[in-house]
Amino acid sequence: MVALWRTRLRQHVQEQQKYLRLVFNDHFVLVLLILFGGALYAYSLLVKTLQPSWWLALCLAVIFTALIALGQLATLAQAPDQVFLLPKAEAFSDYLLKARRYSMILPATLLGFAALAMWPLFAQLGQDPLSATVTLLLAVWLFKDLDLWLQLLQRYHLPINWRHPRLVLLVITFAALFLGFYLHPAVALLVALTLNLVFRWLRSSLLAEGLLNFEALIDLEADRMGRLYRFYNLFTDVPGLANSVHRRRYLDPLLKLVKPSKTETWAYLYLRGFLRGGEYLGLYLRLLVIGAIIVAVLSQWWLLLGFTILFLYMVGFQLLPFFFQYDEIVFTHLYPVAPNQKLAAFERLLMTLLLLEVVVFTLVALIRLQWLAALTIFVGGTAFVWGFTRWYARVRLKVHDAMR
Repeated sequence: MVALWRTRLRQHVQEQQKYLRLVFNDHFVLVLLILFGGALYAYSLLVKTLQPSWWLALCLAVIFTALIALGQLATLAQAPDQVFLLPKAEAFSDYLLKARRYSMILPATLLGFAALAMWPLFAQLGQDPLSATVTLLLAVWLFKDLDLWLQLLQRYHLPINWRHPRLVLLVITFAALFLGFYLHPAVALLVALTLNLVFRWLRSSLLAEGLLNFEALIDLEADRMGRLYRFYNLFTDVPGLANSVHRRRYLDPLLKLVKPSKTETWAYLYLRGFLRGGEYLGLYLRLLVIGAIIVAVLSQWWLLLGFTILFLYMVGFQLLPFFFQYDEIVFTHLYPVAPNQKLAAFERLLMTLLLLEVVVFTLVALIRLQWLAALTIFVGGTAFVWGFTRWYARVRLKVHDAMR
């Protein structure tokens, strides 16, 4: 089983490297670096204004609890396992233990950087930054380790019926981290150690008496890989990926904005696909909300303008693959419309979405009575949207179309 795990892990890493090269290309890495630098600068300014309080501890507890909940158990299980590996179910535990250790690498790294980011904050709050940071790091690692164990147990038929064990753990984690940030991280570490000791005492008997649930094992891994492939699909075509479509009746009135005429065929199709698709609408709304929160927090007009352009670029860049959404459908090639209508309809949709983002950011700045920032965001953002849709998007789409 260990050899099987190593083979699948090698194949998985090779596949991820192929897609990651496509994700982190062009200007996307540069945008991330600028965004990271701006976030560090904003964080350095924010730290200087913070004082010990219960709401600060609450916010930090929410952030770290969310980070702990992010990482999923990667088992790399495949559908044929249910048939061919069923006779070796008892020996499959070694395979899953390797999978659990591998699944800890990325969350541990992310939590490590997040804990190190607390160093200046602990110094500002009057605590010893070294001991507080190390204590917090150990605590969040132990909580994440326990979270992965509970995810592993979800793949078994257990003799006891646990209801939502991960949710219970996350609630306990949040409470412990709140007390840790409000008092001292040693409180969170004590709770994490206690939970881990109790679980290790129960773990052997649970795994010995439980039966591996291949159906849950395969379904959970398929869901995890599906989310990962949908993310990659925002940057490149992923073979065999099925797009989920849901009719959202509350958005149907927006379809009436496009007149039912021959010249609006592609405009109606793109608008309908955007509103009823799951990937691009969700991506747009998430980045819109995150950008609005950042605009609401920052105060320097030049920094707000920089973040506005960055978010406009990220949204626009990740919406570009939507242009080719219907290329594999043969009936779209039979539309009796002019060839240039497709590009014009997509550009109009892209410009509308980006301008709506500019308007939202401007309104957030106006609510905070930042008149100069609001004017800068509106003028600079509008100019960027025009240049992005009229020049950059056309060039990128032509290059991408030539490579297909």
